Amino acid sequence: MNAVFNNANIRLLLVDDDRFDRLACKQAITQHQNFNCLFIEAETGNQGLELARTQHPDCILLDYQLPDINGVEFLAELADGLGKLPIPVVMLADSNNPSIIADALKMGVSDYVVKGWNWESLQWLSGTVFHILREKQAIKDKEEAFIRQREAEEKYRKLVEQIPAITYIASLEIPGKLLYLSPQIQQLGFADEYWLNDTHGLLKQVHPDDLSVTIEAYAHTYEYHAPLRCEYRLMGSDGKPRWFLDEANIIRGQQGESLFLQGILVDITKSKETEQELYFYRQHLEELVAERTFQLEKQCASLKSAKDNLNRAFSRLRQTNSDLRASEQRFRLLLESAGEGILGLDAAGCCTFVNRAALAMLGYTPEQIRGQDIRVLLNHVCTPELSTCPEQNTSCESIAHRCTGKFHRKDGRILPVECSSYPIEIDGRIDGTVLMFWDVTESQALIQKLSYQASHDPLTGLVNRIEFEKRISRVMASAIKDQSEHVLCYLDLDNFKFINDTCGHAAGDQLLSALGAELSSKLRQRDTLARLGGDEFALLLEHSRLEQAWSIANDLCESIRNFQFTWAGKDYSVSASIGITALTHADLDITAVLCTADSACYIAKKQGGNRVHSLKAGDEALVR
Repeated sequence: MNAVFNNANIRLLLVDDDRFDRLACKQAITQHQNFNCLFIEAETGNQGLELARTQHPDCILLDYQLPDINGVEFLAELADGLGKLPIPVVMLADSNNPSIIADALKMGVSDYVVKGWNWESLQWLSGTVFHILREKQAIKDKEEAFIRQREAEEKYRKLVEQIPAITYIASLEIPGKLLYLSPQIQQLGFADEYWLNDTHGLLKQVHPDDLSVTIEAYAHTYEYHAPLRCEYRLMGSDGKPRWFLDEANIIRGQQGESLFLQGILVDITKSKETEQELYFYRQHLEELVAERTFQLEKQCASLKSAKDNLNRAFSRLRQTNSDLRASEQRFRLLLESAGEGILGLDAAGCCTFVNRAALAMLGYTPEQIRGQDIRVLLNHVCTPELSTCPEQNTSCESIAHRCTGKFHRKDGRILPVECSSYPIEIDGRIDGTVLMFWDVTESQALIQKLSYQASHDPLTGLVNRIEFEKRISRVMASAIKDQSEHVLCYLDLDNFKFINDTCGHAAGDQLLSALGAELSSKLRQRDTLARLGGDEFALLLEHSRLEQAWSIANDLCESIRNFQFTWAGKDYSVSASIGITALTHADLDITAVLCTADSACYIAKKQGGNRVHSLKAGDEALVR
């Protein structure tokens, strides 16, 4: 027994005109459960309604046959226009009448028990009441936890909205999906909904030049749950970029489980502008140094007779060279510390410089790569896009290029990369190229994984409804073009609910997964089996006549009927109802053909299940 009921008084309302039946219900519940139970009894339906409204019981045990009103009328009065029952109700029926049970379930009863008052039925009644009360308590606990969480979130929200940085919370289930964003984000000119309603979150406004590095950083954090730290530009509504430092950490629960990603965005635009100004100043200074050096050399040639002037010129030249070497050393250290692979190429395409990141990614030593033709050394495996990259033609126009491709590492492995090349132009002539590249192995794997998850059912591995409808559309288009015939089948398990209710949802999930594998093994390679949801499956038989599909559907019915499912040491069996319809060149509406197959499946189930049915004349009335 769940500990939540150990110290609680459970109020049960018994509405039954038979005193013996009420006594049997009370004995069953008190003997099989160990919580404190207070019974409220009523002999008529109207008396029961009055007690339900004034005593507020936790659950109602309702007899269908009452002296004044029946059980369905009682339920309608109890709901009283609310659209649902305010109290869980268990229907007590004298017999296993499908129509009575169906009417009760439509009105929203939690479950039903057939009177028999043998040990098994009393045990079932006790377990049903306990299950309903446990679910009700779980819902109440969840609502209270939600209220506490909302209060904590409100305190957190007030705190983060007072700091100058932008605070955000991102989901771990959907990469990039934002769960919260502080109002400071409005400085970019977009409303909160612009970010929160899109699964790409911040990534959709990242500057194109920074997108690959940002995606790689986020992919590393999502895969290894490691802290995030990266710098990138976000585009504002005015089209102007702003630099931000993004630092985030994985927030974990009390049990150590990962809950969400929480981070802050700090505007570093001014710092970046200062760095850019320093860069241009250093570049301009180098140009001035080069020009001054040239002037000094000319002056030395023309003023050889002036010893003092010559000495001063040499002194200035030595100082200039010293400054130039120091500047070159700082620049070289900057390139060495970069996380991207950087290669310097001369006009012939040979390597003149390589940083540590490039050596680590390619597996070479500096001596093995310097002076080598990069096209021969790395580009053994390339894509058509890479074959046009600027490192293969350094005499092209002086503009930057960006492309994707594959490099050949020293150990023979293929390294998928994204490249950017920047030609070096001196005096109107291309003198070399700076090639930057990034390892995109993880981002490509993430894209492939997301694509598979978007088109397949996570439980069975079969294609999902969206992918299935795409394939039907393709097949219907081919039927119109080629005058070919295909068949659509709609499958519904007959007694899956019994196994789900008896053994639990874990057993139901395992049964669905096993049946998906069993059915897939019986089909042709070009056929498509999909799970539409719950215990509903669909099958597309391409290039198949209706007679051939009829035989395949009957074989599938036989396979499902013979399939033995074992759970907790007991064997269970299921069957299926299958509706089929032909897809010909006359069919244009995918919704209509799905509805036709579903209607045929419905008729098969109404006729007793475990059979195949195709719509024919006269079925329309039965479907209605």
